[in-house]
Amino acid sequence: VYIYLGCTLSQSFNPDFHHSPVIKMGWLHKTPPQGTLVFQKRWVMLDAQYLRYFQNEKEVYSKRIIAILSVTKVLNVGGQKFEVVTRNRTFLFRAENNSKLLKETIQQHCNSMEKSLMNSSDTRGQRASRVSLISKQGYLEMSGLRSKLYVVICADSVFLYRNAEEHSQGVGITSIEMNLGTVKGTDKRSFNLTTIYRTFSFVAESEQQREQWVEVLQACVSHSLSSNAVAQKIWSEEANQRCADCGAPHPDWASVNLCVVLCKCCAGVHRGLGQSVSKVRSLKMDENAWTENQLFLLLGNDKVNLFWAANIPPSEMLCPSSDSEERQRFVTAKYCQGKYRCYHALFGQQEALNKALCNTIQTGDVLETLSLVFCGADVNCYTGDPELPSPVSVAQHYGQTLQVEFLTHNHNTGRSNETKAALPISHTGYLFKTASSTRAVTEHFSRRWCSLNQGNFSYYESEKSSSQSGQMKMSDVLCLVVNPQGKHGYGHSFELYHDSGRVYLFGEDSPDTVREWIKVIGKALVPPVAEDLVGWSFERVGRLRYTVGQSFHCPCLGWFSLGGSRLLLLLHGEDQVDNIDLRKLQELSVEQEAGAVVLVDRGRRLRLEGDRRPDYQGWLSGIQQGLGRGDGPLDQQQLTETEVPVIVDRCISYITQHGLKSEGIYRRCGVNSKIAALLLSLRHDARQVRLSEGVCQVDNVANVLKRFLREVGEGVFNGHQASLPWLHTTSDERRERVSQYKALLHSLPPVNRATLGAVINHLYCVQCFADENQMNMHNLAIVFGPTLFQTDGTDNSAGQVVEELIQNYQDIFNVSGSAVSAEELVCEVLRRGNIPPQQGDYWSCFLVNDNQEMERPLHYQERALAIYFSLGKDCHLVVKRNCYMEAMLIYIAAMVDVSRNSMIKFSDEKGQRGKRTFSRRLCVLDGTSLRLYKEVKVTEDGRRMCSTQPERECQVHALKVYYGIKKRLQPPSCWGMTVVCEQAERDKQQWYLCCESKNELIKWLATFMNLQVVSFCVTETYSTFLTAVVKPSKFRHRAFCSCHYGNSGGQ
Repeated sequence: VYIYLGCTLSQSFNPDFHHSPVIKMGWLHKTPPQGTLVFQKRWVMLDAQYLRYFQNEKEVYSKRIIAILSVTKVLNVGGQKFEVVTRNRTFLFRAENNSKLLKETIQQHCNSMEKSLMNSSDTRGQRASRVSLISKQGYLEMSGLRSKLYVVICADSVFLYRNAEEHSQGVGITSIEMNLGTVKGTDKRSFNLTTIYRTFSFVAESEQQREQWVEVLQACVSHSLSSNAVAQKIWSEEANQRCADCGAPHPDWASVNLCVVLCKCCAGVHRGLGQSVSKVRSLKMDENAWTENQLFLLLGNDKVNLFWAANIPPSEMLCPSSDSEERQRFVTAKYCQGKYRCYHALFGQQEALNKALCNTIQTGDVLETLSLVFCGADVNCYTGDPELPSPVSVAQHYGQTLQVEFLTHNHNTGRSNETKAALPISHTGYLFKTASSTRAVTEHFSRRWCSLNQGNFSYYESEKSSSQSGQMKMSDVLCLVVNPQGKHGYGHSFELYHDSGRVYLFGEDSPDTVREWIKVIGKALVPPVAEDLVGWSFERVGRLRYTVGQSFHCPCLGWFSLGGSRLLLLLHGEDQVDNIDLRKLQELSVEQEAGAVVLVDRGRRLRLEGDRRPDYQGWLSGIQQGLGRGDGPLDQQQLTETEVPVIVDRCISYITQHGLKSEGIYRRCGVNSKIAALLLSLRHDARQVRLSEGVCQVDNVANVLKRFLREVGEGVFNGHQASLPWLHTTSDERRERVSQYKALLHSLPPVNRATLGAVINHLYCVQCFADENQMNMHNLAIVFGPTLFQTDGTDNSAGQVVEELIQNYQDIFNVSGSAVSAEELVCEVLRRGNIPPQQGDYWSCFLVNDNQEMERPLHYQERALAIYFSLGKDCHLVVKRNCYMEAMLIYIAAMVDVSRNSMIKFSDEKGQRGKRTFSRRLCVLDGTSLRLYKEVKVTEDGRRMCSTQPERECQVHALKVYYGIKKRLQPPSCWGMTVVCEQAERDKQQWYLCCESKNELIKWLATFMNLQVVSFCVTETYSTFLTAVVKPSKFRHRAFCSCHYGNSGGQ
């Protein structure tokens, strides 16, 4: 009977999962069991207890295992061939060279084992002891095989034999280390033994037998996972008494290939990196994995961190109380990215690194070897010596056992700064399947035994079938789709979209069964770094090609997970999963011919392409459904960044700009047909609708807002039952009612709370202009009470609640109303605009009027909202970079005398239109006033002498300075400024001052800014970039709202 238990590693086989260290391993040719002379190439491994051979060097489980004690002799038969003779069979091997040396190695080891037994004082007692380690043995059926196997549980391993006779003769199939396994019953007579490499499915003769096997196997697992001896020995090195990453005391885990001792929290993060990066073992539970621990005693955490943690900034160091996100970020940077390591002088020179490694392993300097390996040296490189071809063989030749141990642990890691694939995932069970097609169908379901193993998804007629009905590689699967409950005739089902364009549909009535399959398939589908994509209730997960920005060339491969309105994504080269709320997309467009969809989110443009049409159409449909539905409740609408529905935001913005002073706003009726058409367009896709003056009437837009709020599902107050407490506030005291309203507001869902806040804020602004629009708080409450509470208006309690919400708006919603400062406005605009900071930027809020010909930077404390409401149609507020600020600051810093005087060209508002001229005046500005002199005499020494009485004069505190002059005044140069002097309520003058150069203008503006306030420094409230620019001791206040991006911190 030919039995093949195939299971491969992602890299070459690593022997540290066995009890005994490997003495020798390599390729040999052997004859098959029939005894023909057709040799087959096998990977052979010899340790202290067994001789094993495998299908190839990547196999974990052997084809044959031969106990050394069962070998009677080893014979050299010539022709590079030798025989290993046991009591019932002879194994013939052929080596490509040095067969005599291999034969002598095996013979010598067999003789030493026999001699050790013969010299022992009680050989029979020892053999009895070995027999006593067997906790259970017997025949079991195994999935995929026609005949039963003889299974022996001995100590902490499970051995598989063809029959009991082979067991007695010491020749078996393979062994399974139970410190890597779990046991779980699956049926009345069947159970699974699952390791990280594959799942073994067994069937016992009866249910009682199954329970006995499961109980003994679970005890075997527990036996292999308990000891304190290793921990105590490793802790004897003082540096190992603290975690190498966070410094926590008494760490009881270790990474055997990275040579660091870890606490439980950090070890969990290391496990998430995968075995190809960090091989984590427990000091207390994995005793059998610790064949030697001298390596950790020689090195210790302190010495190893001289390499791993040589350049850690104090701000990035971990502590025992650090949370999981901080640990994940730190461990990834430390071991995967090599951010803090001390790079070897030969880093980047591959040949030099390999040569240095071959020289270093001849010595005992393991720390140097570690530095070479994790800076790029290849542990599998060719040494140039045919007799000692690998670094491991060189280290063995020179007797460097610790070097051998270190190289062996890193045999399949290579360069540690590259993220490798995860360990294989295994799962088996029955599912109902349809015939594969180019689309999912709902008929001809058949029950199939399915198996996920080694990255291959296979299905069979039954669990006893040895031939596959079909198979697909997970690397060829584009997408996993979880179907809604009841779709395709089954309670639960999922689909696999294949790279060939075919769709595979699987279903089951049991939710637990399908949930488990979705979990393991998802993990097998995505790379390890993207496992967060399958750790939630997704509807679709898979890979797509994408480009960022305007370029369509060279698309990258990214991983995406979609569920509802959330789209999770991991882009190429990134190690953190990003999250897009589809409801808050700024734009979505579909390129039908190209088969692409373009998303614009927070200023980032992302273009997604599918490899196959069915897969792309599925992603497009899911994304479009997640955008938000205009006929759904508030939380399913398209939203702004502040979580206000776009429909509400569009209408409020339009009315604020064009209808605040419209008489009877919200009381007048619009044109019903236009209202219905506009609301339908907004519900279909509110982002694509632009409300523009002249096209949309104010009254129509106002009625669209009212109709939407009245008809939206569940209403603003989240349903009728949730709205009742608002209508029945019992307290007669205003303060208590406000407290009740605040508590009720806090209980609303986020979108409902934001929507209510936006509407009440808008009504508060409307009533500020009640003298012109005739809509005071009471009138607005009459209209919006029934609208917001979705009642018929017969009860006036809804109107009373809305009126109180408007009246107490600032207290209930914790806002300062019209006291919103220019500083706060600038910071909020930059935050919402997601404007990336640039070094040396100065941002200000400008009051712009007269067709953008004049602009004034606001003082940082000026009330921006009050100014906004008072603006006419030709004025508006703009947040932009202040192009003069840097030069002004440099001039202020160099000032000695805080005053200025020079000849300047002047004009004012007096005079007939068209006849205004600019005349030269002596302009004097000091700490008290701005004065203009008409008659100026120049003395012999060149000084200017002016008349005793100025022609014009204005106190500094009454001045407002605008950049620019109206073009209709025809200024003689473009370097002008407008000075508004308002010394009394009805005494307002405008002076136009024109400079001869930009440099002169900057000096005047800087002097005005410096004199109007006693100090100037920059706002510090926007992120960590906002730093003071000028802070002399005489400066005490900030003059203008300017956000400066310096180089004092990160983004």
